[in-house]
Amino acid sequence: MRKCLLSLFTILLLSIPFSQGIYAADNPKSPTQVANDAGYGLGEIYEPEGAINYSSETGQIMYEYKIDAKWYPASMSKLMTLYLTEKAINSGKLNKNAKVKMTNEEYRLSTLPELSNTKLYPGDVYTISEIMQITVSNSSNAGAMILGRETMKAENLASAKKIDKKDKDSDKNTASKKQKQDLDSDFVDYMNETAKKLGMTNTKFYNSNGASNNLLLEYKAKRYQSDEDNYSTSRDYAILTQHLVKQYPDILEYTKLVAPTVHNITYYTYNHSLEGADMALKGTDGLKTGSSDTADYNHSLSTKRNGLRINQIIFGAGDYNSVGGEKERNMIGNSLMEKSFNEYEWKKVLSKGSQKINGKKYYVTQDLYDVVRKGEKYKVVLKDGKAHIEYNRSFINDSYGPPSVDVETPSKHKFNQTKEKITNKDNRPIAITASVILLIGILLLITWLIQQRKKSK
Repeated sequence: MRKCLLSLFTILLLSIPFSQGIYAADNPKSPTQVANDAGYGLGEIYEPEGAINYSSETGQIMYEYKIDAKWYPASMSKLMTLYLTEKAINSGKLNKNAKVKMTNEEYRLSTLPELSNTKLYPGDVYTISEIMQITVSNSSNAGAMILGRETMKAENLASAKKIDKKDKDSDKNTASKKQKQDLDSDFVDYMNETAKKLGMTNTKFYNSNGASNNLLLEYKAKRYQSDEDNYSTSRDYAILTQHLVKQYPDILEYTKLVAPTVHNITYYTYNHSLEGADMALKGTDGLKTGSSDTADYNHSLSTKRNGLRINQIIFGAGDYNSVGGEKERNMIGNSLMEKSFNEYEWKKVLSKGSQKINGKKYYVTQDLYDVVRKGEKYKVVLKDGKAHIEYNRSFINDSYGPPSVDVETPSKHKFNQTKEKITNKDNRPIAITASVILLIGILLLITWLIQQRKKSK
């Protein structure tokens, strides 16, 4: 009995450091501790509510801190609006050079108090691309709502009815206020449906721009009258930004600009980590910031070095109402980015050609690259005719995993090579042979006709 109790105690004792060790290995230090190691003297009040670094190529997590804690994205909500706008543009349904004429309605929307905005004067004409730029660079709330409405029209998903004559506003080419509210509701529906499809299981949108819903006053979406803020998690926003950057990389052409000029107005970025900004981080070209009295300071960064692109989400740094935290957020973000680039690399792990894998010969059809922790030992795994590498790591969710490459046995590769040679063989000899046969056939036909003519005589 005594021996059994001693054994049980030993097992329990060993299990405690083991389980803590897994967490400590992945997250040896909190975000502010990492920043302080980099030379910043930040107090705990600047500690974010959540943070994650991950590979844009594979979705592999490189650093995580409270990534499933619910938080408020604030103006980072506009990233979903931009994602859906990009989707419509890339599908050919929406032209980024299409023009939108501003009316009194857009002007009133752009002058709502307590919101970041760009004044949109009646009669002014903006392209979709210009509206995207002011939505990114000046975090224009009105711009985000216009993008949502134009995207819904392009996608033909709006449930808004045709406008009655009495319901038209002064601009005959513009939908009524009522129809626009219907478009707003439809677009927020679209945002939430898309979030579910992408696997953002802990996210809810009430509007397209991320403002506290009560601040939208009469411009709240008709079916989203709650005063709640949009909410999400760092993990969910990692999923969103991974899709945005990988599917529509041209978004970085908007997000990388430090001081773009639209309609003779220059807008200076809030993303201080962009290359060329005052806290420049090498290789950083995206994405978006967000802040409010409920969200504190958020951002999403995208940085590429030596073939490796790392995306980052930080939620809830600092305290908006007391000490602030706008620059401290970037101190933390830059420090976490440097940590990940120091620890990981984008590396060729298998070369194209004949390779010995697990003691057997195979042919690797192309070079295989993967994210590898520097100095980490990994093993090559073969499954269903494909090869990938394995080591102790995790991904955003089950939709992501290690990249793989096709491998073939020597006999199969030889057969495929022969088949390929036959398939790709120059067709000129075949054409020449066919031409010769055709010519002989014509000559034989002429000879036969001549003989028949002689017989008839």
